Amino acid sequence: MPGIPIRPGHGLRSARATAVSLLAGFAFGLAFAQGKAEPDVAPPVPQAVPYFNAPRIAHVQVSPSNTHAAFLWVGKEGERLLAVIDLSNPKDVRTLAGSRTLGVQRFHWVNDRRLVFDLEPPTLEFYEGEAGTFAIDIDGKRQQLLVLWTREARQELGTSMRTRVLPYGWAFYRALAGRGDQALFYQVDGIASGQRLIRSIARLNTETGGLERVSEGMPDDAISHVTDAAGDLRIVVTESGGRGRVHFRAPGSRAWEVIEDLPMLDGNRMFPLYIEADGSWIVRSRRGRETDALFVFDPKARKLDPEPLAAVAGFDVDGGLETDAVKQTVVGVHILTARPQTVWFDERLGQLQKAIDSVLPGRMNKLLCGDCLTAQRFVVHSQSDRMPGEYFVFDAQAKRLTAIAQRVPGLPEASQGRRSFHRVAARDGLSLPVVVTHPVGVAPTTPRPLVVLVHGGPHLRGSSLAWDNEAQFLAARGYRVLEVEYRGSTGFGDQHFRAGFKQWGQAMQDDLADAVAWAVREKMGEPGRACIVGGSYGGYAALMGPVRHPDLYRCAASLNGVTDLTKLFSRFWTDIPERYRHHSFNETLGDPVADKAMLERFSPINRVADIKVPVLVTLGAQDTRVDPAHSRRFVAAARAAGVAVASHEYVGEGHGLQLVENRVDHAERLAQFLQIHLPPGKP
Repeated sequence: MPGIPIRPGHGLRSARATAVSLLAGFAFGLAFAQGKAEPDVAPPVPQAVPYFNAPRIAHVQVSPSNTHAAFLWVGKEGERLLAVIDLSNPKDVRTLAGSRTLGVQRFHWVNDRRLVFDLEPPTLEFYEGEAGTFAIDIDGKRQQLLVLWTREARQELGTSMRTRVLPYGWAFYRALAGRGDQALFYQVDGIASGQRLIRSIARLNTETGGLERVSEGMPDDAISHVTDAAGDLRIVVTESGGRGRVHFRAPGSRAWEVIEDLPMLDGNRMFPLYIEADGSWIVRSRRGRETDALFVFDPKARKLDPEPLAAVAGFDVDGGLETDAVKQTVVGVHILTARPQTVWFDERLGQLQKAIDSVLPGRMNKLLCGDCLTAQRFVVHSQSDRMPGEYFVFDAQAKRLTAIAQRVPGLPEASQGRRSFHRVAARDGLSLPVVVTHPVGVAPTTPRPLVVLVHGGPHLRGSSLAWDNEAQFLAARGYRVLEVEYRGSTGFGDQHFRAGFKQWGQAMQDDLADAVAWAVREKMGEPGRACIVGGSYGGYAALMGPVRHPDLYRCAASLNGVTDLTKLFSRFWTDIPERYRHHSFNETLGDPVADKAMLERFSPINRVADIKVPVLVTLGAQDTRVDPAHSRRFVAAARAAGVAVASHEYVGEGHGLQLVENRVDHAERLAQFLQIHLPPGKP
C-alpha cells in the first residue's frame, strides 16, 4: 500500500507525527461483544435478491453536535424511510418520513434539531404535488415544504415563490453553523438540456421559507462554488468556450477577479473545495505531480503551497474532506487508494481511528462525526471486501462499540468471495489497476471462467477492494470477475487518464484483453472462457469486445450501451452537457468532423457483421443519457446480420435501473445468459 504523505503544521498537528503515543491502554479497553466467530468459508449465496435489494440502512450522517444520527432505512415492505437515532441511547430510533409510494432519497442536517430531505416516487415520472424537498425537526414537528418538484408544469411553478415554496431546480447545498434554521440552497439551470449550470445561490430559512440571495453578480456558466462560514459566496468555477476559470470575490468587495484561466482539460487546473477560518483555501490540483493532491492556496498572495497537504503515489486525492464547522478547518480527508481509508490531521482523531481499526481488524473503518474535534460519540461504518457494511455507535469516553445494523442482511461475510488488487502491464507498458473477485472457497490459482465487468463513464473510478454487489453476485455463480481500470479511467493520475483520449474501441479495449491474458497466465482464468459485461460505456465496451478481439469472448452483455459514437455530439440524443460535447468530447472521444471515419469505424452499430458470439442487450426506455434508439437499432441490425441477440426493455427505467424488482430481474437474466453460454465447470 503506498504511503500517504501529510504536510505537517496545517493548523492541527499532523496525524502521522504521533502514530502510537495514545494507542496503548485504549484500543484494547474497548468493550465489544464479538459473538461467535464465523467460519472463513461458507456456501455461496447465488440468489440475486440479497445483492440487489436496497441496503437496509444507508447514508448515515451525524448531527453537528454529535448527539444524533440520521439515516435511510428500508422497511419491511420496501419503503424508503428517513429515521434518526439518539447516539446516547442507540435503542431510541424515530422514523420521520417516507412510505412505499414516496421514498426519501437524500437528506442533510440543517442544525442539531432539523433536517432537510427529498421525497420522491421510485419511478422516473412524477407530477406536481408528488415530490419535493422538505424540512422537519427530529421530533417530527415543523414539517415544511421547501421545493416543489414537477416535470409537467415547471414554468407555471414560477408563481409559487409567492407562497414561499421554491420551484423545481433548487436543491440543498450545505448547512450554516450558528444561523438557526437557515441553510444554503442553489438553483440549477438547464436541467432538461443537461447543462446543469448554477444560476443562483441563497440562504433559505427552512421554517419560514424566507430567501436571501448571495449570488448577485455571480459569473455566468458556473459549475461549482465555495462559500465562507457565513454563507457568503467567495469562489465560483466556470466552464465555457473550452476554458475553466476560477473567480474570487474578496470579503467586502463586489468585484469578481479571475484567479485562474486554463483549458478545461488542463491537468494543472485548481479546484477549490473549502475556505478555512484564516481565509486560505483547500484545493485539489496536480501542479507538477502525476496524481491529484490537496494543497493550501493563499488567495492574497495568489500562491499555492509547493508541498501538498495530502498526496498518494499512484492514486488521486480528489476531495472527501472532513471539516469542523466550529473551528472552520479541515480535520481529515477520506482517500480512496486500493481501499477506502481516512487520514486525520488531528492527533486525537487519529488515535481514535487506530483504536477502532485494532478492534475491527481487516476492515475499512470510517468514523462519522459532525463537528469532529469535540465529538465524544461517533458512528462507525465498517466494511471489507467480503462484508457489505455494518454500523456501530462508538462512545469514545466509555470506550464502547454498540452495533446498530448491517447494511445488507442475508449475506454472511464467509459466503462472499475475496477481492484482490493488482497492477497489470498493458501491451504498451501502461500500468492497469485490476480488482479481482474470487469465488468463495476457490484458491487464487485455481482457474475459473472469467467475467470482465467493465465500469461506465468512461472517465470515472470503477472499483476498489470494498465489497461490490455485482462482482460478488457473479462470483457466487462460479465466475472469477475482473474489474479493469482501463486507460481513460480517473483516480490514477494524469497519464492514465490521457492515455484514453480517442481510444474508444481501440487501446481502451485492448486493456481489457490484456487483463484477461494476464489472468489466464496467472492461472486465475480458464483459457478461451471469458464473457464481457457492462453498462453505459461498459455496455459499449461489451459490444466492441467481440469485434476488437473476436477469439477472446464467448458472449457479451450490454446495459444502456452506446452503439453509435457520432450520436453523442447531438443535443437531441443525450443529456451530456453541451460544454463537454463540443469541447471535451473533441479531445477525449474524437472530433465529429476530422475523426468522423474513426468514430464510425469504432461504433458497434457499424460492426455487427463482425460479432460471432451471443449478445444480451438491455435498455431503459426513458434513458436520457444514451438514447434508447442506440440499443433498439443495434438489436435490429445485429439480428439482420445473423447475430444471436437476446434483448429486454424496462419501460419505466432510465440510464440505470432504479426499481429493486428490475435490478433483481436483470441480474437473473444476466446469470441465465452466462449459464447458457459460459457454464462454470463445463469447458
